[in-house]
Amino acid sequence: MEPYILLSELLSRIEKNVSSASETDYLNDLPISNVHLRRLFKFAFGVPLKSYIRSRKLAVSLENLMQTKKRVLDIAIECGYEHEQTYIRAFKREYGLTPGECRDSGQYIHVTTPLHLFPKNNVSGNLVYGPDMVMIPSFHLMGQIYQIEIAEAPTKAPEAAKQFWWNRRHIIPNPAEPNIYYGLTRTPDPSLSWTYYLPSMRVMDLNGIPEGFTGDTVRASMCVGFRYIGNHHYEEISELRAEELYTAIDRLVKEHSGRYELLDSEFFFEKIDMDAYDGEYCQMEWFAPIKVYNT
Repeated sequence: MEPYILLSELLSRIEKNVSSASETDYLNDLPISNVHLRRLFKFAFGVPLKSYIRSRKLAVSLENLMQTKKRVLDIAIECGYEHEQTYIRAFKREYGLTPGECRDSGQYIHVTTPLHLFPKNNVSGNLVYGPDMVMIPSFHLMGQIYQIEIAEAPTKAPEAAKQFWWNRRHIIPNPAEPNIYYGLTRTPDPSLSWTYYLPSMRVMDLNGIPEGFTGDTVRASMCVGFRYIGNHHYEEISELRAEELYTAIDRLVKEHSGRYELLDSEFFFEKIDMDAYDGEYCQMEWFAPIKVYNT
């Protein structure tokens, strides 16, 4: 099943049956193992599935709690909790006070709202989600550098990445993350028709760079981040898929143009955890620095 449809269906099931007693009730009949689905959910939305379901149950329970005189026990049962004390403990962890205290406190309570996917998140059935604002610490990369024409980047960059990962990554001494690929793009001058592309791995320092390899240090930056889930192998990120992905990212960034300025003319990078591939779905992260507007 395409990841956009898969996760849309799961979100819909949760909202339609928020009082289901078990997390697995929402996962029945979906064509993916529960373990892999939980991983995809956490990667896409940044929150564990179990935590999200609990938060939505408690958010729905608040309406009964604050708008009716129902007993806490009855509200707990309606929201899928078998025991009142289990509900009370979960409620206090979520909101910092018990249901009884909440009724009497007069406090405003901030709740977890439903997650949604929209057509703008759909990339030919695959999924791009974001943007998130992420502070990226400084880190070092080591790899082989390519000069690539911008017009050819959707074809040439994936090919360079594959060649590096298949044939050259083993030469990197002591990689900090042996199963994670970084693809760093730098534009030395925005007026040029080409960029530098560095298929690479993260290292702790730039000592002992092998012959024919290059080191680079990415400065600490406030970045905008996106997460991509594709119903294909990493090696099948074709020219068409790459162009569709970057078109979707550009569209989503423009929706937030009043909040920050994208500085991808300086650098941007993709990050792929090869161990996260489950035989059906690949996961990729994309980051670029931003200038945040303080007005």
